[in-house]
Amino acid sequence: MGIYLAEQTLFFLEAILLGFSFGLLYDALRITRVALPTPGWVLFLEDVFFFMVCAVGTFFFLMRAIDGQVRFFILIGEILGLVIYFNSLSILVMGVSQAVIRFIKAVLRFICERILLPIWRLMYNLVVLVMRPVRFLSFQMKKMIQRCKYSLKVRRKVLYNQLRGVIEGKPAKRRAPKAAQKLDKGKRKKKTNVKSKSKRKERA
Repeated sequence: MGIYLAEQTLFFLEAILLGFSFGLLYDALRITRVALPTPGWVLFLEDVFFFMVCAVGTFFFLMRAIDGQVRFFILIGEILGLVIYFNSLSILVMGVSQAVIRFIKAVLRFICERILLPIWRLMYNLVVLVMRPVRFLSFQMKKMIQRCKYSLKVRRKVLYNQLRGVIEGKPAKRRAPKAAQKLDKGKRKKKTNVKSKSKRKERA
């Protein structure tokens, strides 16, 4: 099927509009880069995405317009549309978008510094004030628990060991106090002395 001059002109104008739309897409990516900090690998992926969209859009345009036949005037029209966009509407779009982004950032900074940060500091100070008596009480409770554990120990013998011996039928041996032990030793010495004296008298 032949392509007439009027149709070629129409397709050329449509190619210019397609290049214009590609320029809008690239500016959308640029606006996201201005608004948010983007690392290098994200920039690379965005560029790959942009070129893929351009390739797919050009392919479908060629399929619809001239049955997939490659015509260089279509590519020239797309490049011309990009150039026209970047030298006209792109300047306005990027200027307005940068101003809006700066305004939004200023508003967010004001909210964070003047509203959220004082609230955060107030909440932090309240938590600190509440935690002080809690820490004091927990410290006192630990000391009481340690004292209770110490009171369970009777003369180097733990109480539950004594109870265990009673349950098993082996009553725990209780050590006599030191004073009683000394008295027992004194009595034993006296008995041995009396016995030794009586033995000497018998021998004599």
